[in-house]
Amino acid sequence: MAVRIDVEAFHDSIPTAVGETAARLLTDGSVGELEPAGGGVQALVREHDATFQPWVGIVDGIFTGDCDCGISGDDLCAHAVATALTAFHAGATFSGAATPPGAAPGAPEHARYLQAVQRLSPRQLAELVAGHAARDRLFATLLLSEAGMLDAADTSGLADFRTAVRDASTVTASSKWQISDVETTGHRLAGEVEILCAHPATPAALDLVEEAILVWDDLSGHLRDAYHITRTEPQVIAEPLVGAHRDLCERLDLPSDEIAQRLNRLLARCHYDTVDVDIYADLLAEHAVGMAGTAGC
Repeated sequence: MAVRIDVEAFHDSIPTAVGETAARLLTDGSVGELEPAGGGVQALVREHDATFQPWVGIVDGIFTGDCDCGISGDDLCAHAVATALTAFHAGATFSGAATPPGAAPGAPEHARYLQAVQRLSPRQLAELVAGHAARDRLFATLLLSEAGMLDAADTSGLADFRTAVRDASTVTASSKWQISDVETTGHRLAGEVEILCAHPATPAALDLVEEAILVWDDLSGHLRDAYHITRTEPQVIAEPLVGAHRDLCERLDLPSDEIAQRLNRLLARCHYDTVDVDIYADLLAEHAVGMAGTAGC
């Protein structure tokens, strides 16, 4: 159940010093994009050279904050107050029974890794993260994205994926190609599309993913013909490609009629069951029935 917040009473309850610091954070534009989490909201807040992720929500009937600056509970820090004020202004919805980050039970391995992180000094953790980023392109992209260091002008992911699509389109051009070449190419496409989607969404990325879907649809025919010796099911590659296409459509906030048109073009040019139209159902609105009745590609 959503709860209405008395914003004026909230203002009155904030200590003067905390309120002044929160006002400065808001004036400086230090509060990032709001994200719903556990019935409350959270956001990245940058202060000087540090970044925090405060969460605010209603726990046991009390407006509560949780911030990695070290202050949590009823005594809200300035980061949490700035986030709350941003949420109030945006008309964010608060659940009457929210769950702060980390309060819900998680996988045992996740808890163990968090415990390990807490035992490291900031310098140790920074070196470990930077070292892993240097070895893993996906992790590096996610790291830069979380740090707000990627924008739509960064075309590195697009260039890498374009190269992968071009190589995939020619993998069977040689007289010496083997089924394993098609499988390797497919796994490369699946890996590269994940990196691409860690970047900000752009129309160019969506167009390129559609091209990749068509290329893979054509290649998947070879796997189907050689099903008795393949180690990779065509859908193992198709699912991340189509999933990326669906997510880009949503992130770009495309109208349902444009999404339907794009799917129709894909369906008309594909020859195998590469695209699962059902995963677009929540984006297609009034077009959902018509699309669901169309043969898959």
